Order: sequence, then C-alpha cells, then structure tokens
Amino acid sequence: MNKLGRKIVTLAAAVLMGGSVATFSTFGAAKAATDDNQVVLKQLDTAPHGKQAFAVTTVAMKGDKIVAAYIDEFQFVKKGTKGMTPVPNSTKGFAKGVKNKQMLISKATNDEAYSGLMKKEAKSTQGRLQSLDAIEKYTVGKTAAQLNTALAKNKKMQKKVISGATLADTNGYVKSIAQTATKGYATKGIDVTDDNITLKQVEAAPHGTDSFAVTTVAMSGDKVAAASIDEFQFVAKKGFKGVPNSNSDFGKAYPKGKVLISKQVNDKAYSALMKKIGKAKQDRMTSVNAITTYASGKTADQLKNDL
Repeated sequence: MNKLGRKIVTLAAAVLMGGSVATFSTFGAAKAATDDNQVVLKQLDTAPHGKQAFAVTTVAMKGDKIVAAYIDEFQFVKKGTKGMTPVPNSTKGFAKGVKNKQMLISKATNDEAYSGLMKKEAKSTQGRLQSLDAIEKYTVGKTAAQLNTALAKNKKMQKKVISGATLADTNGYVKSIAQTATKGYATKGIDVTDDNITLKQVEAAPHGTDSFAVTTVAMSGDKVAAASIDEFQFVAKKGFKGVPNSNSDFGKAYPKGKVLISKQVNDKAYSALMKKIGKAKQDRMTSVNAITTYASGKTADQLKNDL
C-alpha cells in the first residue's frame, strides 16, 4: 500500500476507533445552510500544564463558536512503565537516540495508568480524562472571546466555575482551547446544519518508521465533517521550531542535536527537506489538505472501499 493509501486507512481507523474519543456536542435545532454551517477543524500545539509535556489541542468550529474540543498531552516516561504503551514507532526509527531510557506516551491513550500515577504522586482525587471531559464540555457552545473573559474573571476555574474539573491547571487547559480557536491551523470541512459534532483522535504510523501521526476527525453522524493529519518527528534543530517545552524539561529526553517537531507547524522547512532528500514535487500540507478534503463527507466504509 502506498503512502496515500496508508493515510486514508488511518483516517478510516480514526472514524471507527473505540478509544481516545471526545463526544462533546451541543444539541440545537437544525438551521438553514449558511457560511456559518461549515465545520472547521483547528489544531494547535500548546503547553497547558507544566514543563514536562506538550499538548495537541483541537477544536471543531462553526463560525466563531466552538462545537467540540479535545486535548491530548504527550510526555516522556521511563521505558517499560507498567500499563503504559508508547506512541507508534517507539521501537523503530522514531525513538532512535532518545535519552535516559525514556519513551513518549499519549496521556489519553494511557489514561488508566497515568491517572493512577496522578493519584499516587499528586494525591489526585479523580482521573485525568474525567476532569478534561468537564473542561471540554464547558467550552462547547462558547467563543474564544467568551472563554478569555471567563479566564480574566476567574483565576481558579476548577470546581467553582467547572464543577467536574479538579486539575490545578484547569485555567491552562481552557486557555489552550481559546488559543486554538483563534490561532490554530485550520482545516475546512463540509456544511452541517446542526451542532452535533463528535471529535475522534488516534495515533498511527501512516508514513515510515521515523515519525508518528495524530489523526483527528470531526464526525457528523457517520460522516467525516472535517479531518486533520499531523506528524511528529525528531529532526536536526537548525531551521525548525520544536513543540512547546522543547527548551524545558520535556526536551531533556531528546536525541542529541535533535528537536521534536510538528510537520504541520514546520511545513515550509519540512517540505524543503522532502524536496531535497525525497525529490518531493509539492509541499506536504498541499498533499495532506487534498487527502482531508477528499475524506470530508465520507463514511469509514466509503474511505476503505475507495482504496
């Protein structure tokens, strides 16, 4: 199967996937079709919680309103930590040279084990996803401006403003969602007349062994309303922007002379590398946008049958 086919299979897997799912939506009456009915997926790499991790924050928007939100964080832990599964390609080229016997994990994928760690070390009273579920639901139906107003009024939104959230950095997570709604990389999808949008996300390896991908779909019923594919890879530092906290504690596990990048964020520099090394004929995001546009409006079965 070629690289294009693997990316489409990954999209289909994200549609069907059973874990790491954000099912947050607002239930309103159907509206007449307008420009504000187009689903736009926005994604931004952020640092909502400390210096040891970075987050991929995703929002689905219609007009200036958030209709679904999802945050996953990635952190290095000791290789072989009980109950934890690393990101794809962690036994292959992606992890080559990672220091201190560390492996990179998704906190959402490893929620049970990571929440157990939170309860043991930080005396957390509930699981990580339980608090994030409350935070994400709180943001649905609001604009970035409304979230920023709430943040300005409340220095500690946990419990008092968002009753189901107990995370000390609740404000940081809300801020990440507001920032993503205004500054995130935008992928345009199809028109949907109601706000019942579900976000699904999966980590996969659609392209070689030197990177892993975060594939996100905004679902309207059984159809993809919008989709995003970003990949993360270690590259030589010069000319590239690392993910948040690369110059802090998170970056201490990096292979010598390397930095972890989002290919989406570094499209210009990474595409130049593709053209130089792989003789690519066009930028990465041009190809990825063609794939996500193709997927919008289709079901998982249609995506698989088209291969």
